[in-house]
Amino acid sequence: MSPTPPSPLPSGSEQVGAWARRRGFSYEPRPDSGWFEAWEPYDSMTSPEAYFNAVSWVLAPGTLTLVEPWLAPVDSEPLGRTALVFVQHPAFVRRAAARVGEHFNTRVAYLENPPPPTVTVGDPAWDGWAITLAASPSEAAAAFPRGARELLRSWGFMGHIEVRPGGLVVNFAGLSPLPEHFERIAAAVGELVARFCAG
Repeated sequence: MSPTPPSPLPSGSEQVGAWARRRGFSYEPRPDSGWFEAWEPYDSMTSPEAYFNAVSWVLAPGTLTLVEPWLAPVDSEPLGRTALVFVQHPAFVRRAAARVGEHFNTRVAYLENPPPPTVTVGDPAWDGWAITLAASPSEAAAAFPRGARELLRSWGFMGHIEVRPGGLVVNFAGLSPLPEHFERIAAAVGELVARFCAG
């Protein structure tokens, strides 16, 4: 059973809701945690206690959801606030994770399942820049195609990105659950998904 979220909502929730309505997106201040928990455990990130301020829209032939993970007990404030992007899309069929940088939400404990092995994809620019986790180097290279790797590097991406069958989870480090940050993420993710789909 999912924990009960704290009340009132996190600061900034009203602004996120207003942004979502202006954009014509679906907005749930206290979304169904079960939907997000089905994506857990993450390979490179800590699983949160709850999720807030989910904003969703169609990214044909799939959907995209932005949400704030609450990375603290539900009755206290987290050390930091961030946003996660969930993309449901049939183009994703592999499983791998990558991390660039060290962040407060990086997973450091693996109590139930060991982490996937750290591997390389055979691209020196990527392998010297990102830590990649996958069952094998070939799985990682297929999960992170060259076009997607090049786009992420051109952005100077920092954070976490996890590919799994049916979807993608992205954490842009340094971006918070604020309308201006959600706007930046919304503008970026469509291009990123297109690069993944192009192979």
